[in-house]
Amino acid sequence: MAGATGATPTTYSPSPVSKTIKRPIFSELDWVRPDGRAFHQCRPAFLKTGAVNAAAGSAYAEFGNTKVIVSVFGPRESKKAMMYSDIGRLNCNVSYTTFAMPVRGQGSDHQEFSSMLHKALEGAIILESFPKTTVDVFALVMESGGSDLPVVISCASLALADAGIMMSDLVAAASVLSRWKPNDYLYAIS
Repeated sequence: MAGATGATPTTYSPSPVSKTIKRPIFSELDWVRPDGRAFHQCRPAFLKTGAVNAAAGSAYAEFGNTKVIVSVFGPRESKKAMMYSDIGRLNCNVSYTTFAMPVRGQGSDHQEFSSMLHKALEGAIILESFPKTTVDVFALVMESGGSDLPVVISCASLALADAGIMMSDLVAAASVLSRWKPNDYLYAIS
């Protein structure tokens, strides 16, 4: 008690902090997508199996303005030039009609999409269930309205199920938009 009498001891007290209330992400956005959807709305979807009679399995999908048809052929015996394999093979091919894009000749890299489709499906198909055979998946994008690859992957999964190919599960795909604003990240599922 060396201090003077009547003096108040110095204590720490935090200064009052004004709390900022963060509004929900969607209420901050007032923009509309080019196809008329709001930020948080998904594309309208239509799926149908059995679209191609000549195929072992097939499916047709519409997601917004994107229209895709997928045909599955097989399992069929692999070519004799192929070496013996205990597991089956999966061949994927993605192609576009000439009128699929608004501007003709403005297609994407079909080989890259074919490779991505193969990677997406090979984990779900039980290739060990049909040794020495091949399953062919042919996808045709009839109209491209954006987000083509997720529609192709989802439609191909349905076509494989329609063909009776043994799979551990169906494969679903989506595309996500990431838009950055200062101090905030926004995400939208297409």
